[in-house]
Amino acid sequence: MRILIVDDDTDVKDFLVESMKLMDHHVHAVENGYDAIDYVRDHEVDLVYMDVSLPGIDGFQTLAKMREIDPSITGVMMSGDETNKMLDPPTQDGIYVSIAKPIEIDKIQEINDSFERVSNAVKFIYDNPFGFDIERFNEAKILIVDDEKDIVDILVTALEDVGMKNLDTAFDGQEAVVAVNKKHYDVVLTDIVMPELNGIDLMRHVKALSEDTQVIILTGNADKKSAISAVKLGAYDFIEKPFDLNIMARVVHRAVEHKLLLEERKL
Repeated sequence: MRILIVDDDTDVKDFLVESMKLMDHHVHAVENGYDAIDYVRDHEVDLVYMDVSLPGIDGFQTLAKMREIDPSITGVMMSGDETNKMLDPPTQDGIYVSIAKPIEIDKIQEINDSFERVSNAVKFIYDNPFGFDIERFNEAKILIVDDEKDIVDILVTALEDVGMKNLDTAFDGQEAVVAVNKKHYDVVLTDIVMPELNGIDLMRHVKALSEDTQVIILTGNADKKSAISAVKLGAYDFIEKPFDLNIMARVVHRAVEHKLLLEERKL
């Protein structure tokens, strides 16, 4: 089983890592929610042991964001004595069980064994979680915005290769504003640094017109802090340049799923 540990307490983190290894699980550990979210963009995770109290975004917020990327991810929420009240009631989607620290190895074994017995059913449910018509999915309206034409062309080709058919482009923020004023998009991919109007301001405009439209920020490493801020302000996710096109396509895929789910809930 593929397990991710998220805890800023080094002793707890090391104990859990060694325990998982003794149980022959594949394990990776990080110490904050932002690194956990980055990790699941690139790796498959079955079960995450998540501390509730983390620096920056807390464990509940982190799990929710991780499940936007991969809805099958399931969490074991952990809390120290001073934060045990945060576990009551543990009603958030994706929480398998909530436990208080300190954690005994027998309890970890019990949780892992129990989860493995149900994990195949969980994965089956999320193979096609919303039952969308593939044609409806491929017809999702997507706007790609970047002042570098080569990047726009690469993104268009990559999305066409995975079946997307309804793709529009813009080469600066003002051109994108004109486009979103005329057409309701499901997903907008936008560079963060552009002349005239930057990606964050464009996102604000998009969200003012259509709160459910999902915005994905395209960013260079120097602008990563701004991209993280954009996610806090309502962006669905961010993708760093240079792009891994497979990861980019997967993020767009999840963003479209999320948009269609919001539509389904309103019917």
